[in-house]
Amino acid sequence: MLRQSIRATLTSMMTTRPSRLARPIATIAHAALRRTAPLRAAPLRAAPLLAALLLASCATYRTRPLSLTPPLHASPASLDHQLLNGHQIDPTAPLSPQALAALAVLNDPTLAAARAQAGIAQAQAFAAGLLPDPNLQGGFGALLAGPAVAPSIAASITEDVAALITRGARLRAARARSAEAAANVMWQEYQVAAQAETLAVALWADRSSLAALDHARRALRSLTAVSRQQIAAGNLTIDQAAPAEASLASLDAARDTAAQQALTDQASLAALLGLTPAAPIILARPVIPPLPPGGAAGLIASLAQRRPDLIALRYGYRAADADLRAAILAQFPLMSLTVNGGSDTSRVATVGPNVSLNLPIFNGNRGNVAVARATRRQLNAAFTAALGAAQGGADAAQRALTLLIRQRAAASDRLTQADHAADAASRAFRSDLIDARTETDLIDQQATRRTELIALDQKIAAGRIALATMLGAGLPIAALNGTAR
Repeated sequence: MLRQSIRATLTSMMTTRPSRLARPIATIAHAALRRTAPLRAAPLRAAPLLAALLLASCATYRTRPLSLTPPLHASPASLDHQLLNGHQIDPTAPLSPQALAALAVLNDPTLAAARAQAGIAQAQAFAAGLLPDPNLQGGFGALLAGPAVAPSIAASITEDVAALITRGARLRAARARSAEAAANVMWQEYQVAAQAETLAVALWADRSSLAALDHARRALRSLTAVSRQQIAAGNLTIDQAAPAEASLASLDAARDTAAQQALTDQASLAALLGLTPAAPIILARPVIPPLPPGGAAGLIASLAQRRPDLIALRYGYRAADADLRAAILAQFPLMSLTVNGGSDTSRVATVGPNVSLNLPIFNGNRGNVAVARATRRQLNAAFTAALGAAQGGADAAQRALTLLIRQRAAASDRLTQADHAADAASRAFRSDLIDARTETDLIDQQATRRTELIALDQKIAAGRIALATMLGAGLPIAALNGTAR
């Protein structure tokens, strides 16, 4: 009904006879258009070509609806496992920490969002390089009365010359910010890889601790079973068997804690891989090699050329410097150039330029220059602070690793002694040479020493990963122009 009503109204408007006032106006306009037909013929012929050019330069719109399907995979087999060098990772085989790091970089949903964010900076760099569009204006005055012989026609085209003056500096700033965003994404990828390696080492340690605790629990359960038989036979009192029961309860609590930690680490690693928490992840034994002797010193010396976050800060400083340059250029008189042309009612044609200048008397863009100088000064201080923090963090990580390696050597010796003592105590207990309390203490001691060594191995591996990340190990020395060596 609404469409029929609108159609009827339009039909009525088109068929209604013009009023008395509309008739002379229509007659005068028709006569004026007849007089100017030769003047309008050429523009009308060029209009289709101009319209086609304008439409060709326009962007097109396409819808991109959100996907409402949960993105996490239930199996590692469905992950993206194709590396950039053409090699592939078998996600169903036992995976080393390095392989898991590569899979995390390929499949982490957060990294995908970060890469899309960096694309905004690239688009902004593209936009900064575009030339300003000229402004075209035109006018037509129909001849209605008077001694004139023709209608008036006027046209002008204006170009913002000031934008052309600052274009180079603005383009350098936008390109530097695009490179800064790319370097930040690379640093985030590097950190995700290190986090995946650290979680793989932690999950291996969790499972190893569970195996060690299960071994001790089986030994204690066997001991408590024998003790209960001895109590039933009247050969052992309850207070003599109580330590084994208490130790078994402590081991049960420790195993529950280790199982919860393993579940947490499994979920964190699965999230980095784009997997559901219950997805099976088969681990290979972690091997995290140390840095070559003396290699850390050389890497510390080249931190500013190696670590992506520091390179990003350098690009940010370059962008701020270009912003300052653009602000200084904008101090000079800003000019716009206009070319005017037309024909008056006596058919006198004219054409000529028109220049407009902004005089830098009161403002002179001095406020923007001051802001740009302060921003550059702040980024200089921020880069120095970040470089110092990176150097101090690397030195502290080295010292911590040295201490952990010494502690690990001592813990290994203690575990060897505990293993010998536990084996001897087991034989002695079966021969009734020691009591249940002594056997319980030695089983507890063996489990404690073994989990202690597992924890130290995990800390050493995590420390090596952290040190390599702090030093940017494996990354090339990059120049700000985008080249690397």
